[in-house]
Formats: sequence, structure tokens, C-alpha cells
Amino acid sequence: MSHSHSDRRSRGSLGTVLLAGACCAGAAAYAVLVGPSMLPPPDVETTNAASPEVLGSVVEQPEEADGTGPVGQLRIHVSDRDRAWVQTLNCTGNLAEDPEPCAVMAEAAQELAEDPTADEVGSGGEDGAGAPGSLLFTEVREGTVCTDKVYGPQEAAIEGTWEGEEIETTLSRKGSCEEARWQRLRAVTEQLG
Repeated sequence: MSHSHSDRRSRGSLGTVLLAGACCAGAAAYAVLVGPSMLPPPDVETTNAASPEVLGSVVEQPEEADGTGPVGQLRIHVSDRDRAWVQTLNCTGNLAEDPEPCAVMAEAAQELAEDPTADEVGSGGEDGAGAPGSLLFTEVREGTVCTDKVYGPQEAAIEGTWEGEEIETTLSRKGSCEEARWQRLRAVTEQLG
């Protein structure tokens, strides 16, 4: 082995050692200078995130169900290719005795009432006001941007009274906006047992 070749290897090893030492020195300096700023101030009391004091303020308590649901009577005409059916849904407001679709519709109305974008849908009136349950049946505004995709051949006509509001609307699965309405009202468009 030549003398010049062994010098290059030792210089290469020396460079690696110097670079590693500089990195370690930088990391140590960073820890000394910046590390204390990441610690909480001495006057702040720290608690474990799993302690009851903290968990009690974070965990939401389940709301007590008051047992009241929507009140209404709907007559639904549904057609699906070569099948059609007519069904009636009667909701008395007592979720314990009413059919399951009444509870599903109550949940959907609650979600829609809490949705900040629900006002964009409108309620059919000039002022945009209406009972939260009546928002369920709101038709798509003219000029709303929707896709043209057809989600299915089903169509439905719903008429009756819901939460004191007269309801007369039609549903289809043509376009994304109509499909959203169909999914929201799926509890009444599916065949009731």
C-alpha cells in the first residue's frame, strides 16, 4: 500500500470525526440554550392528562333523552324501477312508542339544526326561518351547484304534516343535491316494516 493512499484514509476519518463532534456540540448547545424555554414556568401546576380533574372537563356527559320526538303524519309514495309502494308514517312525539323512522328523523332534524351551513339550504320561506323538522324536507334551491350523476332510478313523493308544517315534496336520486336529500330522508323512503 502506498504512503499517499493511507494519508487520504486518515484525513477522511479525521473529517468524519470532526463533523460528528461539531454536530454533538451543536446539539448540546441547543439543549442548554433552548431546552429551558420548553419547560413550564415554575409557578404553573402540572397535572396528568388522565387525572379526573382534567378528564371531567374534557369528557362530554351524555345528554339525557327527554323521550320527545317529532309529531307528524306523512304519506310516502315510492317508485323503484318496476316496484312501487305507498306507506304512512305516524309520529306522536313519544319515541318509546313511535316507529323507528320517527327517531331517525328526529336525529336528522337535530343534526340539520346544528349544522351552520343549513341556512344555505333554506327552508322554503322568504326569511329562511322554519321549524327544524321542516328543514328536512327543504327542496334544493334553484341555482345550487350539483353534479349530474344519477344515483338510482328511485323517486318518492311525500305529503302530510310534520312538526306543524304542511309538507308536499318530491325526491329523486338524480344529481348530488337530490341524492343528499334522499339520504337525509332515507328513513321514510325505505319500506317500513
